[in-house]
Amino acid sequence: MKKVLFLALLVVLSTGELMAKRIDRGLGNPKSVYIPKGTVAIGAAGGYNRFNANGENLTTGASLAGLVTNLNGNAAIWDVSLNGYWFFQKNMALGVRLGYSNVSADVNNLKVLSTLEFSNKHVVNSLFTGAIAYRAYIPLFNSKVVALFGETRLSGGFGYGKDYANTERGKEGTYSDLYSVSLGLYPGISVFVTDFMSVELSLPLLEGGYEWNLQTQGQAHDSSLSHAFFNYKPSLLGLNLGIIFHF
Repeated sequence: MKKVLFLALLVVLSTGELMAKRIDRGLGNPKSVYIPKGTVAIGAAGGYNRFNANGENLTTGASLAGLVTNLNGNAAIWDVSLNGYWFFQKNMALGVRLGYSNVSADVNNLKVLSTLEFSNKHVVNSLFTGAIAYRAYIPLFNSKVVALFGETRLSGGFGYGKDYANTERGKEGTYSDLYSVSLGLYPGISVFVTDFMSVELSLPLLEGGYEWNLQTQGQAHDSSLSHAFFNYKPSLLGLNLGIIFHF
């Protein structure tokens, strides 16, 4: 009986496949040439953000939504990346990406929910990253100007971090060696603004990997911290705007 039901299911599926009509929704045709075979593309992306919060003294500072009060300090976040691609087929490329990011913050004072208070905290993190990538484009409406793309990246990174306080004896705190590996999917949209230059917008969609942090406190105490992660939702904080030149 099971064999009969299985054969009947195969017949129904096969018949449905033969009777089905191809529907062209007009969104894109991967056979259209957006970027021809043999093209070399080189691009760069970067960003910079700086925040300052000041008050007359350590007990009067800025407030954030009423949750963080008495905020005195500053922070700077910046990153830059270079990338290159070789199109081994039309609309398909292999590439290499190199990047550097830096985060620094000096918190003179802050209070969270009027209960937790921090002062004299200083943080610096620097990270170098490298990745190999595969990218595929789908032209929108068979266009040679606008296309969607998906990029798969295998990335690795290393860097250092410092979390310290200024004391009478100098800087005292934790020094860290940072390492990471990850595999991710980054979709985006590309638009040509000249015949040889395009701008693109992309963001992380699916990413998993492993991070570990080797720490030294006071040059005497060693410890470690690790983090395995898998994210399957878009990260707006990772939104990336880039410029690509095609040769």
